[in-house]
Amino acid sequence: MAASTFERARREIQYAYEKVAFFRKHMDGAGLVPADIREPADLLRLPPTQKVDYRRSFPVGVIAAGYNLRSRHVLRFQSSGTEGERLVSVVFSYDLARRQATCLEINPRFEALWKPGLRLRTCRYAAPNCSDVECSNPNSVMRDRLLADGTLVLPVYHDLLTTPPELASRALDEIAEYDPHFLFVDPTHFAFLIRQLRKAGRAPHKTRGFCINSGYTLCTRVARRQIQECFGPEVPVADMLGMSELGYLGFECPEGKLHLNARDYHVEFIRDGRPAEPGELAELVLTTLEDKLSPHIRYATGDLYRFSAERCPCGNPLPVVLAEGRAKNMLWRKEGTVLTPRELDALVGDAPWMDLYRMEQTHEDAFSFQFLRNERADAGLEAGLAERLRDALKTPHLKFAATQYLPSDRGGKFISCVSAVAMNHVQRGPSGSACL
Repeated sequence: MAASTFERARREIQYAYEKVAFFRKHMDGAGLVPADIREPADLLRLPPTQKVDYRRSFPVGVIAAGYNLRSRHVLRFQSSGTEGERLVSVVFSYDLARRQATCLEINPRFEALWKPGLRLRTCRYAAPNCSDVECSNPNSVMRDRLLADGTLVLPVYHDLLTTPPELASRALDEIAEYDPHFLFVDPTHFAFLIRQLRKAGRAPHKTRGFCINSGYTLCTRVARRQIQECFGPEVPVADMLGMSELGYLGFECPEGKLHLNARDYHVEFIRDGRPAEPGELAELVLTTLEDKLSPHIRYATGDLYRFSAERCPCGNPLPVVLAEGRAKNMLWRKEGTVLTPRELDALVGDAPWMDLYRMEQTHEDAFSFQFLRNERADAGLEAGLAERLRDALKTPHLKFAATQYLPSDRGGKFISCVSAVAMNHVQRGPSGSACL
């Protein structure tokens, strides 16, 4: 599938070997030199790199010789810290823009963002740790949270559901005042803000003339329903695939399919150390292309996908994928098979009778599903979902209950599907790739 980018990936490996200290040690440790990578199958001999490599070696070991943190056009990002210590990454602004442009081209409804001469105004609403500015301080003002690229980071608390009404009201006021062309949001966070808007008896600032892009966490059908009910059909809403260390990885087309950016990355889907077949659950492994600042070679994302060999009806040639979720969030059945966060979300559906949910696997054969009811609560629909979940998990050991509060994680994100046992099942094999 990625043969067209293989030669570019070879050049990236050669460059990283010559310029990036940690990667030279990594490749030497595998007993390889760039000349050993002659054909796509040879990539499997090179162990994937991981977040821990970049965290441990930052900055000197991961930035290419000749550049530093103060070089021109260098942007610095931090991950939210969902998996522990926050990961600091760097990328050239023009590489980030190129990857974003490739992805936004997937959906023609977002073409308005690329009008010549447009000074793009963006509002971002997501967990505070997803931004490098302080946005949880109730005393901050708009100018404190305005980034150099024209992005206004809206105020939000670390624990989403404890956000006081006055802070939510301020976020809504700032959207109306700033009048963005582009709303870049965590879908669960934004659905919460929409509920606050309705509780206050307010209307959205407008229902056409801008775009909504969801990212950061799984866009559940429950969250998407609330966003689309609020803004209507004239406002384009699309999900994106991305990582804080790399930027845009993919985007949703008008057909509702997710396309992966196989133009700016060399893409591999690896299962148990081998290339996956179409439809198989596999880890996404990426190699950046033409990244002269901090190239990532066979970077193990920890995200699981299924790719399709079929062309999308939308006509875009980039590969269609199902984003199944992070390996650490898989639900493991007693028999050793998995239910992915995406598959769980498909079982839940848009559920008009709930506002939010979380599934948690607490032990090998024990699960808890909690949700926030709304005014459309229906006991029959609740019972039906509980039965479907028990059938899908193949266990009677599911606690199913409504609640009034669900906490965010320590990084501030709200994760709809979590597991205390997944990483007991998912291990890195000798090749460095995830073994499912």
